[in-house]
Amino acid sequence: MGAVVTGGKNVIARILSLFVVIVLWAGGSHGPAKAVELVTGNNYFPYADERIPGGGLATVLVKAIFEKMGHNATVSFAPWQDGFQATREGRFLATFPYIKTPEREAEFLYTDELFSVRPHIFMNYTNAPGLTQPSDLAGKILCVPVGWGIDEYLKDVTASGQVRVYDQTTVVGCFQLLAQGKVDAISIDRRLGTAAARAVQEGAWFKVRRLTIDSSPNYVIIPKSLPGAQEWIKRFNAAKDSLRMDGTVARLIQTYYENYP
Repeated sequence: MGAVVTGGKNVIARILSLFVVIVLWAGGSHGPAKAVELVTGNNYFPYADERIPGGGLATVLVKAIFEKMGHNATVSFAPWQDGFQATREGRFLATFPYIKTPEREAEFLYTDELFSVRPHIFMNYTNAPGLTQPSDLAGKILCVPVGWGIDEYLKDVTASGQVRVYDQTTVVGCFQLLAQGKVDAISIDRRLGTAAARAVQEGAWFKVRRLTIDSSPNYVIIPKSLPGAQEWIKRFNAAKDSLRMDGTVARLIQTYYENYP
């Protein structure tokens, strides 16, 4: 049901080969790797989806960072709400990628930023209003995929009730409703939104607008209730900084986008 983009075996092999080389090098000085269990979700193209190379760019980055910490990270894929709840209950060490919300911050610690996305408004071309600011969406229905947070620039108009929120379906479900005219807008990263829209219906049926210069940082989150949670965060951030400083993070990102179909 997701926006799946398949590539040749050679593409996947190149990405995974580079990943293996880097993580072996990064973790080689730590002795035998200790396994940790993480969870993420699907349909967050190109960052997280079990059907795309490496499980998505975020998965590749997170595994490399844990390898630098001396841990072999096993990543499971589950519906976003299920993975979030399982992490909250301590069945996984961490989950990713998530933006900050007050509700999440009450229960979870956040790593340093893993990556940022730039939200855009997607509308159905046949009934798209002229938009220059969030208040222009007054009286409309915003579809927010289940388990996702509302982007910061839309919080005032949704909290005030000017814009209604429907949050009972997936990313692709939101675009199906948008194509059917049952919701009016979706706020989402342009790459992800374009892939989902084209998976639902080919052709120029959707319109895209950017109403904010803000970006939405995404993070790895660890439950505060986990013993040693703060130490995990500290070690993760240090490993990420190390891989960023030596160019590993940049190489992983560049290679992923070069090879992704």
